[in-house]
Amino acid sequence: MDFFFIPGDTPAEKAARKYFPKRSGTKLITPRPVKNHLEGFLAALSDPSVTKPIGDIIVTAHGTSQHYSIALKGSVPSPADFEKVVTADSNDTIRIDAALVTPAGGGALTTITVRLTGCNIGQGRPLIEKFKSAMTPAGGAIHVIAPLHFDEVHSIKGGLLEYLAQKFTLRVKERFKTKALLLDAFDKAKLSYLDGTKIPTAAWKDWVPDDIHPSSHQQFDFFVDLDPPANSQTNVKIHREYRFDVTNVPFATLAPDPGNDHDRIELLRRNLPKAKTATGLKLYDPSYPWPLWQRMGFTSVDDFVDNLAWKDKFDAKAGKHNFTAELIEYTVMLPLTDPPAAVGKTPKMKFYNFYPDAAAGTADMHIDETNAQLYLIL
Repeated sequence: MDFFFIPGDTPAEKAARKYFPKRSGTKLITPRPVKNHLEGFLAALSDPSVTKPIGDIIVTAHGTSQHYSIALKGSVPSPADFEKVVTADSNDTIRIDAALVTPAGGGALTTITVRLTGCNIGQGRPLIEKFKSAMTPAGGAIHVIAPLHFDEVHSIKGGLLEYLAQKFTLRVKERFKTKALLLDAFDKAKLSYLDGTKIPTAAWKDWVPDDIHPSSHQQFDFFVDLDPPANSQTNVKIHREYRFDVTNVPFATLAPDPGNDHDRIELLRRNLPKAKTATGLKLYDPSYPWPLWQRMGFTSVDDFVDNLAWKDKFDAKAGKHNFTAELIEYTVMLPLTDPPAAVGKTPKMKFYNFYPDAAAGTADMHIDETNAQLYLIL
């Protein structure tokens, strides 16, 4: 028997609790009366009523490439980031008890798969590697998989459709003043579909709205043909998204004021790697296992410093530089289809799971979890 744990209460997570257990051979462990964190979920599996060895573990929560929206234990609030999972690994907080994967009568421990499902978390490989280390039972082994793309759900006739969506993001130093400039930038980035096909110039105009700086993420209807059909439906309406995100990036350091902007930036460049954060860690040091600048998508300290528009507010009394910058991202989220979407044509979707409304129904699974283009597989 495989076991689901879905601790969140957002609409998508509530839908997942209703539909995802229709996957064949699975059972949902609900947040109540279980303690609503990963440690509590694993403890619930130790109940004598649970047949050992257990099957796979499936955890569903919101995610990003930097963190996972789940509490590891009662005293460690959501989201789980790299540092929290490092601590959990050291303290055996979320380690799978060997008894859960020990065959009846003893013998070698069974190797199960832990599926950490949530948008884009497979892109944060160091985080997933640390989850694997922290959850591996003593003397045993596990496999871990996590999606490399958005993991989306959408209601259709007769049930729920789960599908993956590709992320196309421009990370820029300054906001674009017009839609035309943004469209040109998307085109010049030479972004491609998963199969390597370059996205045609004309497509961006359809996917980027006139308001390129909306206050929230925007969803738009998107029609796809399903192959094979789901609940006898060959054409369904789902959604694509457009996102404009700004993340404030602060950094403070003690140093005399050099008196000009160029030297202040060089001061920032020198001090970032050696500065300790409030937790006492040098999170910008290139030797740190997963530096903060790398999590944000930059390749080095220089790349991080040179490609953000930094401002410095110097506190002369304290001798403190308060640097701030904005991480500006424009994103188009497009459902994964095969062949890919083309202007004026309805794309075909083969990678999807359908979960029926019928109480006795079982899921129709078409997302290949062994496909390394779709999932990080460890």
